[in-house]
Amino acid sequence: GTPIVISGTKKGGWFDRIPKPKINPPNFVFGPVWTLLYSLMGVSVSRIVKASSPQSSFVLKLWYGHYALNLIWAPIFFGLKRFRLGFMISSLLVLTLGGILPLYHAIDPIAAYLQIPYLLWLSFATVLNYQFCVLNPANGIGVNEAMRQADLIKKEEESAGGEYTDDMFQSDLKELQRAAAEYAGL
Repeated sequence: GTPIVISGTKKGGWFDRIPKPKINPPNFVFGPVWTLLYSLMGVSVSRIVKASSPQSSFVLKLWYGHYALNLIWAPIFFGLKRFRLGFMISSLLVLTLGGILPLYHAIDPIAAYLQIPYLLWLSFATVLNYQFCVLNPANGIGVNEAMRQADLIKKEEESAGGEYTDDMFQSDLKELQRAAAEYAGL
């Protein structure tokens, strides 16, 4: 997910051009926060592995499912620019972690406590993701402002030589057809 986040948030990219929530932290905050959270997660999970409880195997399977959701969020949000799907995944992350923590606590309370900063950050991130959805709503064909801005940047880069190419025309024509279909209610 990190390369996708970096490319999505590069200076002058689509992320710079879209409306952002007032609570959106500066980009430099995310690296240190996620480094700390992943470190705490690693220590926490290793404690569950070492606990050799009869429940550990089941709880770890739940954790791996949760972690898989964590890994797909960035490609969905920054790669595909699907904010609503990102919000659903983020909500699932909060819910699944909320269900896992009591199971961790039953095996190793410290392992559960180490996950609390992650739960707090996920809760904040879910609110933030929701606000991105509100500020950048998708139109009737599923295109939001982030997608439009990414497309504009691509067209600007393609037309840097000053030519309006056939590919650009075809892309614009498809966009107009989609907009017309949306307007007609098709």
